[in-house]
Amino acid sequence: MSKRIEQSREIYLAPGILGRYEKSTPIVIDERNNFAELDPRDIETKIKIYEREVTEWFLSPASDLLKQDSFKNSFVVLMICMSYIEGVEQYKTGIDSNKKSKKCFISSVNRLFPDKFSDKNLEVLYSKSRCGLFHNGMVKGGVVFSSAYKNAIEFINNGEIININPELLLRRITDDFDSYIAELRSNISETDNDRIKAVKENFNRMFDVL
Repeated sequence: MSKRIEQSREIYLAPGILGRYEKSTPIVIDERNNFAELDPRDIETKIKIYEREVTEWFLSPASDLLKQDSFKNSFVVLMICMSYIEGVEQYKTGIDSNKKSKKCFISSVNRLFPDKFSDKNLEVLYSKSRCGLFHNGMVKGGVVFSSAYKNAIEFINNGEIININPELLLRRITDDFDSYIAELRSNISETDNDRIKAVKENFNRMFDVL
């Protein structure tokens, strides 16, 4: 979830975006836009914060790491990807993943790669990659990285071996994020469908810096 503005001190909510309280009023300062004061309750401000924090704290550094050494840095990049997969699904659906983490993760991967994997395989991915990295600090056995793999994620040996191309996985996630930001920034008109409206409403409700 998003970082929160604190009463007692200034805090960066994203690169170049500072949050603070002036007396009892929370404000956001965009240092890259002539130090403009923004309303942290406004959805456009929230989108700006979200886009910049994900892009500059996670996705861009992940891309840089792969350029430096795709093999050595694959674990860190996978952690970033796993974090994005579950996080973005909460904003899209408007449902907190607390106690529903596996379901949220599987739903998100199915959206990223429609009709590609079985839920059984994704349960293994969840256990070996997501849970392995965030609970034990390392993927469990059977997860193999290579930039030579033709697909972002492949299951072999009845799903017990998971081949991951970190470059393709990061590219797919970056494309998904760009599309999501474009949806959030789209203008709602009388002709917009209910899905777009729900996407914006869910994000506005779930992303909160206060």
